Amino acid sequence: MIILLTLGNVLLPLLYLVVFGIYLWLFLDDHPWPRKVATQLAAVTCLAHVSILATRGFALDRLPMGSPLEFLSLIAVSMLATYLVIERRMKVKATGVMITGMTFLLQFISSAFTHAIPKASPLLKDPGFAGHAVLVMLSYTALSLSFIYALLYLVQARQLDRRQFGLLFRRLPALDILERMSIGAVKIGVPLMFLALCLGHLWMYDLADRLPSEMAVKLTPWDPKIMVSWVIFLGYFFGLLGNRFFGWRGRRMNIMAVAAFLFIISTLGLM
Repeated sequence: MIILLTLGNVLLPLLYLVVFGIYLWLFLDDHPWPRKVATQLAAVTCLAHVSILATRGFALDRLPMGSPLEFLSLIAVSMLATYLVIERRMKVKATGVMITGMTFLLQFISSAFTHAIPKASPLLKDPGFAGHAVLVMLSYTALSLSFIYALLYLVQARQLDRRQFGLLFRRLPALDILERMSIGAVKIGVPLMFLALCLGHLWMYDLADRLPSEMAVKLTPWDPKIMVSWVIFLGYFFGLLGNRFFGWRGRRMNIMAVAAFLFIISTLGLM
């Protein structure tokens, strides 16, 4: 089994590198062949990654999120999967080179330095905690994509203001499409975060019933990390409402998206 896990570690960064190369070719040349095969190859890579992660999970009898390097691998596949959903909805492949480049880097670091069987928290064997952790990771991955698209929107708007019509300007989608991609990622991330928070609360109460009373009293829904997570959820939720009903659009909306994600990074980092 260790040999299979090692082979998976070698195979995955190679697949991600090929996907990145195809999207880079498409970005530089807009050739019809990479446009035809890029999405299919990315989907195959995503499925292969999920299969390898499932094999690793069965072999280790836990969620394969036991170390920062395993976590990077999960972020890579969740980012690629979320991107494919957005690409399919928007019919836009021009931003794929940025996303696949990031996923290749994440998976390369994970594969290069990970151990075959790292030490991990026993909580990863608990289905409730594992489901909560996966939903949290997927939600923040979607929000990170929203941040990237909002940043690209601001870059594109700046180039338009300065009349700089280089390769990046010609390849990136129009401003309204970039904004819709950013908002589309938030529409994926917000429901996932809500489900993660609800499942986390249910798991916490279930865990409290299984712990000694002196340990159970330490579990509280008023934990700062939980409260900050609800603040983040409500912030993005009201942002969606503002976009839908109050006409929050354009540069201001995308600056808010960038600022919101920077708030997430700084707050969770401090926590």
